[in-house]
Amino acid sequence: MSFLSGLTNSYGRTGGVLARLDVGVAVFFALSAFLLYRPFARAAIQSQPHPLFWAYLWHRALRILPAYWAMAVVALNWLNIDYLRSLWDWAIPLLLLHIYEPLRLPVGMEQTWSLATEATFYLALPVIAALGRRLGGRTPLARARRHLTLGIALVTAGLAWNVYAHGPDSPLPEMSWLWLPAFLDWFGIGVMLAVLASWPPSTTSSPFLPNLAPGGSDRGEEDLWSATPRGLRVLTFAPGTSWLIAGALLWIASTPIAGPRALEPATPVESITEHLMFLLIAWCVIAPLVGRGSGGVPRALLLRPLIRFLGRISYGIFLWHILALEACFRLLGFTRMGSSFWLLLAATLTLTIPAAIATYYLIERPTQHLRRFLEKRRTSRRTGSASLVQVETPTPVPALTTASDPAEHPPLSARLVPSAHPAGPQHEGGDSDEKQGRREGSE
Repeated sequence: MSFLSGLTNSYGRTGGVLARLDVGVAVFFALSAFLLYRPFARAAIQSQPHPLFWAYLWHRALRILPAYWAMAVVALNWLNIDYLRSLWDWAIPLLLLHIYEPLRLPVGMEQTWSLATEATFYLALPVIAALGRRLGGRTPLARARRHLTLGIALVTAGLAWNVYAHGPDSPLPEMSWLWLPAFLDWFGIGVMLAVLASWPPSTTSSPFLPNLAPGGSDRGEEDLWSATPRGLRVLTFAPGTSWLIAGALLWIASTPIAGPRALEPATPVESITEHLMFLLIAWCVIAPLVGRGSGGVPRALLLRPLIRFLGRISYGIFLWHILALEACFRLLGFTRMGSSFWLLLAATLTLTIPAAIATYYLIERPTQHLRRFLEKRRTSRRTGSASLVQVETPTPVPALTTASDPAEHPPLSARLVPSAHPAGPQHEGGDSDEKQGRREGSE
C-alpha cells in the first residue's frame, strides 16, 4: 500500500520503514511454525503419542481453504476472468499452485504467494516431525537437544538456499524465490522456539551452554529459561530489550543496505542482507512471547479486547486487503503512485474490516464449529464401540490387583503404555492452537 501510494519513493525515513514492513511475512512464518510444531515437539520430547498427521492436515485445510476460496472466486471473476481459459487455469490458484507457474500471481490476490508457501510447509511439517522423532534420544533432555539441532539445520538450509539462489550462475527458475526452501530459515526459527518452549523441566543444562551447573548443585529445580545465562536471557527473552533490538534492526533495514525501496532489482548481497535481518527481527519479536520469564507485558498486550478481536479476523484482513486496495483504485478514484497514503489506508481498512468480519462469522467460525462437531461425534462413536467391546469381553482373573485397593496396582499396560486414543483430539489446530499459543506464550 505504501508503495502504490508513492510514499516509499519519498526520501523520508518513514517511507523507508514502511517499505520494509514486509518483515511481517517473516514474523508470520516463524510464528506459524512455532504454533504448529509445538505439539509434535512436546510429544517427541516427552515420548508421548504424537498428534495424528491426517487430523492435523485436515484441520489445516479447513482452517485456510474455505475462506481463501471465497476470496479467490471474487478476485478471479472480477479481475482475472479474461485470463481463465481452461479448467486448469482455475485450478492453479484454487489449489495454491500459482507460485510454481511463471506470471501466475492473479491480480487482486498477489499476497497469497505467502499462503501457497505456508501450505507447502503444512505438508512438509509431518515429514519434519517424523524426522525429529527418529533422531531419538534416551532422555527428554537428549531428545530436546536433537530436536533443537533439527531446527538449526532448517535455518542453515534456508540460508544456504538463498545464497545459492542469488548466485550469478543459479539455474533456478524465476519464481523459486517464493518456494518453501527460500524460507526454511524463517520457519526453522519457529521450530527452534517450539522446542525451547517444550524443553523438559527440572534440568539445568542449557542448549546454549551445556552443563551450565556441573554436579547438579542447588539448581536442580530450575528450567531452561532460568539455566540460560542472564545476559542471553535479557537479550533474547526480555520483551523490552528484545523488541527494542527488533526496532533497531528494522530501522537499519530501511536504509539502502537492504536494497532499494521500490521495484528496482536488488543485488544478491542486498537481498541476502534483508533476508537475514528479517530473520533476526522475527526471532526478537516472537522469543519474548515464548520465554516463561518474559513478564506481564506480552500478557497485557495479547489479552486486550481489541487485540484479541483483530486476531480473530486477521486471516480475513490478510485475504481481502489487496482486493479492497484494487477497489479504491478502480471504483473510488484513487490514483496509483499519487495518492495520500493515510487516506488510502483509511479507505482500504473501511472496506477490508467489514469483509474480514463477515468472513469470520459466515465462513471461518461455522467451519470450525462443524469440525468440532464431527470430531465429537467420531469420538463418541469410538467410545461407544470401546464400551461395547468391554461389556462383551469376559473379564479375566486379575493377577496384579486386589479387590480391596485396586488403585494401588493399576494394570501393567496403563503404567507402561500411554493411551493411543485420548478422549479428545490431540491436535486441535485453527483457533484453539492459536489461543493456546498466545496463552502459553504470555505466561
